[in-house]
Amino acid sequence: MNPISEFSAGPTYLLRGFAMLREPALRRYVVIPIAINIVLIALIVSLFGWQLDSWLNAWLSGLPDWLSWLETVLWWIGVVLSTLAFCYIFTLLANLIASPFNGLLSAQVEKLVTGTAPESGMGLAREMADGLFGELRRLRYYLTRALMLAVVSIALLFVPPANLAIAPLWFIFGAFMLSFEYLDQPMANRGLRFDDKILRLRARRWRHLGFGSLVTVMTAIPLANLVVMPAAVVGATLLYLECHPRQAISER
Repeated sequence: MNPISEFSAGPTYLLRGFAMLREPALRRYVVIPIAINIVLIALIVSLFGWQLDSWLNAWLSGLPDWLSWLETVLWWIGVVLSTLAFCYIFTLLANLIASPFNGLLSAQVEKLVTGTAPESGMGLAREMADGLFGELRRLRYYLTRALMLAVVSIALLFVPPANLAIAPLWFIFGAFMLSFEYLDQPMANRGLRFDDKILRLRARRWRHLGFGSLVTVMTAIPLANLVVMPAAVVGATLLYLECHPRQAISER
């Protein structure tokens, strides 16, 4: 598969997700996630957003004189990394709180598209436990790889112009993890094991990365980010159904 065409196809699923939010059958599953978004954005911005500039200035003021030439580069790296951190922390918390509604939203989208709701083969209590443990395992997966990337970033920091690659590397990593976050909804509705989820993400990695890239950008835009979460759940469900049709059929 052509990586360029695959990547460029990914963002279209989020746009289709936004369009599909107007479906009357989905509205009740969208209102609560949007309300959660509003509360979380207000909380995160009030706690961290207004302090970003002072934090960056305080950080840069500690640079030794012989690294003063790095100040502009480090300021922009700090802004980009802070924005990506906001996007991922916001999404992680919002999805953790709204995961029961997101799972229902994903199932309803699939029912509208295919006429059949997905079956996990598990009872309600086991589904809830599986969702919690799945979220914790995904968090561990994220943290271990974030730590490795942090080590690489530190090594690159003092190697110009290689240090310019730090922000793009973190963007790519964050986009992949956001793609995983939302694609987990249709996969979890089928009761897939964690390792199977990773295999399916890698199978169409470029399309998933394109999807996650637009989600990352949209999450950083005020007001638009209020509806990104439900739109991304819808888009990820459509992406899964179209990219893994054989598995989707066999799982039902």
